Amino acid sequence: MEQKKHNHFRTTNSSSKGGGREGAIYYTVLVVLIIIFGIYTAKEFPYTYITMEGDNFWVLTWDFWRLKLATLPAVTTWLTNYLIQYYAAVPVAACIQSLALGIVGVLAHSFLKITFSKNWVYWFGLLPPVILGFYCTFCLSFQLQHIFLFLLLLLFNLIRTFTGRILFSLLCVPIGFFLLTTPMLAILLIIQAALAFSIYGIKKCAYWILPLILLGVTPQIYSQQLAFIPFAARYDKWGTYFDPLTSAYSHDGEYIKKCVCMANENRWGDLLYKEHIKSDAQRGNASALRYALLAESALGTLPENLLDYPINDENLFLYPHLSNRVASPFNRLFYLNLGVYDEAFHHAQEYSLLTENGNCFSSLRQLIDYSIEEGEWEIADKFLTILSKSSCHKDFIKDRRAMMQNAKKNFNKNIALRADNFVGGYPFPVEMLRLARYYKDSPNRKKMVDYAICAYIIRGDYNSFMIAINAFDFYKDKELPRAYSMFRNNFK
Repeated sequence: MEQKKHNHFRTTNSSSKGGGREGAIYYTVLVVLIIIFGIYTAKEFPYTYITMEGDNFWVLTWDFWRLKLATLPAVTTWLTNYLIQYYAAVPVAACIQSLALGIVGVLAHSFLKITFSKNWVYWFGLLPPVILGFYCTFCLSFQLQHIFLFLLLLLFNLIRTFTGRILFSLLCVPIGFFLLTTPMLAILLIIQAALAFSIYGIKKCAYWILPLILLGVTPQIYSQQLAFIPFAARYDKWGTYFDPLTSAYSHDGEYIKKCVCMANENRWGDLLYKEHIKSDAQRGNASALRYALLAESALGTLPENLLDYPINDENLFLYPHLSNRVASPFNRLFYLNLGVYDEAFHHAQEYSLLTENGNCFSSLRQLIDYSIEEGEWEIADKFLTILSKSSCHKDFIKDRRAMMQNAKKNFNKNIALRADNFVGGYPFPVEMLRLARYYKDSPNRKKMVDYAICAYIIRGDYNSFMIAINAFDFYKDKELPRAYSMFRNNFK
């Protein structure tokens, strides 16, 4: 009787009439879906892909692997970090994401095909890649976990004896901790138990309590062996967040990432006008307003166009005393625009600490550039050595080492490189004026003065406005910019 049940379980649609045609239609639909997914995400979210590479970190060292052991599933996260290195090229990023979903669809179809005999069941294999693509679009780690999930289920089905299957399920627990989060691993064991129940019945299925017990014991044993691994929240995390691809959250995130990436490339004119940041800022978008004002400063047009924007608070020039995934990149760009490299260094380092690995490629590249600007050759060399352990920075390292050699020849020790006080320790306009006096040889000195004058305009402080105008010679015996002249005329 048991053998009869077992033979019934092995019946598949591949032996039925039209099975090959059904499979061809399935794979055609799957290929079309992943192509649409790849094209859509590459077109609508290019800067999200680029930012994923920047926020990523991977080096071929034992220390990094030890870090991955502390953030299980270790193998999956290590492989995820390795693949995201290549996301700087948007087409490559879209192909990797699409290929991962395609493999999930192939494995899900194969699992259903060898498990069930009904033709219509196979089409459920499309659900995992569609759901993952729509709700976990940019979580490559979660997609890889589904690949491992269906792969382990396929291997389970290839084993035909009860003893072999129970041993395989027991083996899945220690192996699974390196491939899957605990909820995913629990689902794997539950599906295996359900499949065993359909063949062997309730009596033998009771043995599946052994893998479930092992699921609870293994983390404790493992954490005792490697005490640095935290397991406090091991059982209530999926390892991802669920957010629809078409949600406002996804598009708002892309918007901010576009601003950061274009600002990093000094594409200020494109940012303001081609990408319509200025019009968005005029409509009251707070994020767009900050980047629009920063672009105006970088282009030298802030004194002329200040009154084009609905700004009523000088704190809208930057994010004062904030450190998060939105504020830190902007504040870094703000001080970089002023040539205050040590403060840009500070915000780049703060941002790296907010990322998954406590370090990231974008911050490392920025820290190298700022160290070269400040003449910190040893620090720059240290960060270049770290990047040399990655897979995609050969050209960057070669270029920066050449830049560093050239900078050493032309380095002027008499130029001020660091602020003389803690940045943010004074009111905004006072700080800008102090920086302007300290960085007396900086080509960005006028920007600092303009920020201070603009802050006094926002405050409506005419006396301080005139003092700042007269304290520096930028506007001496010259026609004032539009915003300045309009403000001064209002008090005449």
